[in-house]
Amino acid sequence: MIELLERNLDYFRAKPVNIPKSTILLDHGYHPDKLIAALQQLYPQIMTKIRFDLAPKPTKAQNYARLWQVQSGVYEIALEKNG
Repeated sequence: MIELLERNLDYFRAKPVNIPKSTILLDHGYHPDKLIAALQQLYPQIMTKIRFDLAPKPTKAQNYARLWQVQSGVYEIALEKNG
């Protein structure tokens, strides 16, 4: 995750502060505090432009549906608009 954001730091440096922060949705394996500390070493003002949220843990039914999607090649993408 850090490497991905590091490759795109120019985008975050150029992003104006007066527009809403970009929200990065993390799975439960990530530790936002560690990511924030590492990213602030690369670009101290990055947290004025992004924020992290933890994704809700999927239910067993959702995990089964995801497995079915991977095996069948059918994907549904749900987009949420931040208000």
